[in-house]
Amino acid sequence: MDAVTFISRIRDHYIQQFQAFAEEQRRNCTQGAAEVKLQLNEGDLFRRLYCADFIKNDDQSVIVELQPGSVLTFEPVSIPFGAASLSIEHLRWDDVLLYHDVAELPPQDLAKWFHLWFDPNDERFDRDAQLSNVIHSLLVKPGVLSIDFGSAATEALRDMLELIQAAGAKVIRVSSSMQEAPGSA
Repeated sequence: MDAVTFISRIRDHYIQQFQAFAEEQRRNCTQGAAEVKLQLNEGDLFRRLYCADFIKNDDQSVIVELQPGSVLTFEPVSIPFGAASLSIEHLRWDDVLLYHDVAELPPQDLAKWFHLWFDPNDERFDRDAQLSNVIHSLLVKPGVLSIDFGSAATEALRDMLELIQAAGAKVIRVSSSMQEAPGSA
């Protein structure tokens, strides 16, 4: 299986669960919506923007986050990626850690990527789509990015890996903060 098919399979497995989750949440509330973007007053998230999986708004607003019932497991893989070595140890679409050996990623490139994939102004919003094709959060720290890829397409991950590699990374490692997951498949 090639890397694109492999990543797409993991993303699709997560999206099936996300769609079922959103449908169930809609059935269990009188008012609510999936993928609601919030501006936080404080915190370390990129531009303090966050996209909640679902917000119920019956008597009061309640954020409900998807806890996937299963994640796909695999043996770690290593592949060349441009001038970098890419290893994928764990991949949870909603909890991706991208470790790299770049002193600082170019801020303008991060901002451009974030603008495209978070879509803060809803420029790509499609009222008829079940999900928004956006990431849910980005946290930038020295040597690591933490990303909830939400409903974003696999190209969001590819674009970020290309950004890191173009910034001079020789080593990129993909992992997750939640390596042990219930219902691993």
